[in-house]
Amino acid sequence: MPIFASRIAGSTSSGALAYRKPGVVAADQEQDEKVCLRSSSGPNDEGYLLLPFELDGTAYRRCMEVRGYVLEPAAAAPRPVRP
Repeated sequence: MPIFASRIAGSTSSGALAYRKPGVVAADQEQDEKVCLRSSSGPNDEGYLLLPFELDGTAYRRCMEVRGYVLEPAAAAPRPVRP
């Protein structure tokens, strides 16, 4: 999972969380994450040099859920990888 997406997914007192979807391969999940990141980000109006975009975490979560992903503990079984 890309680092920015894992930070959005967050963590709980029991550990980190990650989005999972049965049968999805890593490349397809990365593409879905990019689409959701683009659709949930906007320009940062605060003028921070290192933070050019503001991310709407709720919009990102909704986008991933619409695509069939569920937020689970990161220790869950790994996704299959395309050969």
